[in-house]
Amino acid sequence: MIKRLLRSSCLLFLLLPVSGYAAEEMLLDEMALSIKLDQTQDYQVLDARSAEAQRNTPIAFSTRYQRTTPVKKGLVLIVADTDAAALEIAKSIPSASDRAVFAVKGGGAAWQRAMAKSSPVTPIPGGFVIPKDTCEQGKPIQELKRDQPQQLKK
Repeated sequence: MIKRLLRSSCLLFLLLPVSGYAAEEMLLDEMALSIKLDQTQDYQVLDARSAEAQRNTPIAFSTRYQRTTPVKKGLVLIVADTDAAALEIAKSIPSASDRAVFAVKGGGAAWQRAMAKSSPVTPIPGGFVIPKDTCEQGKPIQELKRDQPQQLKK
């Protein structure tokens, strides 16, 4: 009985550095985040910052994080007030073979700096909807096309 307990505790101590290493892999610094943003156009940003931080410095095309927020497939990025909070949320999202979840190291400020470094092409979310009865008939002023930079008509 005592031997089993000692073996279990020794095994636990051996695995602790591995779990810490796995957590570090989930935390993206600004450079790694910029590379990820340049490599993919379609990603989901979950904003888990405080309501005040979300009001003061909103993140474009982000989704406010709650435990019931649906998580899409593909690249998922978590922005929170602290790195520990972002890592905790990233770990709580169920893993899938077609989903990669990462926490942003440095929170909203790091996100803003990484976005400034990334390519100037603004991603257009796939689920863009124009509300009913808000459109005028005639030629559009601007057309938004996926995977192309924003184009203004003259």
